[in-house]
Amino acid sequence: MHITHCPQCETAFKVSPPQLELAKGWVRCGRCAHVFEAALHFETPPDIPAPPLPSADAPSLFRAAMTPAVAANEVKSAAALNSTSSTDDEPAALPFPWLVGAGVLVFALLLQCVVAQRNWLAAEEPALRPVLSALCACEVTWPREPEAVLIESSSFTENPQGGYTVQLRLKNTQHHPVAMPALELSLIDLQDQVLVRRVFTAEELSGKDHVQALRDVRSTLNFDLDDKVSKRITGFRAFVFYP
Repeated sequence: MHITHCPQCETAFKVSPPQLELAKGWVRCGRCAHVFEAALHFETPPDIPAPPLPSADAPSLFRAAMTPAVAANEVKSAAALNSTSSTDDEPAALPFPWLVGAGVLVFALLLQCVVAQRNWLAAEEPALRPVLSALCACEVTWPREPEAVLIESSSFTENPQGGYTVQLRLKNTQHHPVAMPALELSLIDLQDQVLVRRVFTAEELSGKDHVQALRDVRSTLNFDLDDKVSKRITGFRAFVFYP
């Protein structure tokens, strides 16, 4: 605690170091309201270094002239403001309705993916077929994967009794069943021009609607041709597809 003297009316009064630090060394005389720097008029030498001189701007002077009670209120307000700022920097927790909405959207997305891949899922796990069918309220068929079905061997021959025969061996290279594809057969001449093109359905190729995993299917197709066309045929092309 220090005793300082008002340079104008010579009134002596006590000031504490916290008050001086808060007002940056300035005080107001309670008798004549004169504002002065307390450290320059101490009655005894200060025990602590005098606080730094304030700047000459008006706001600092007004702050120095505040009474200890007002200054204490300002300190409390600043502390409350800092507390509010630190709280604002923290991430706010999502409200419950937002979490429920996000969960519903994720579930809808998963359900859409399951419905889109229902044929593949049913082929991998046949026991899921009734569940998937009830879930999407639609038909669950075998997956169509044209790159999985290969023509292992094929032949085109003319029968002695008349007509022509095409023999094929189709193989499923996947580890799950796939739908039976259709076949497009093109008969060509010496110039590689297509003379006849015909499509055979999956039912005509096989009595089944699918090919088992890593299994093959043999098909024999018989058909007749016009004599004028048959004399020009020198080869054929065949490929499988899904209509």
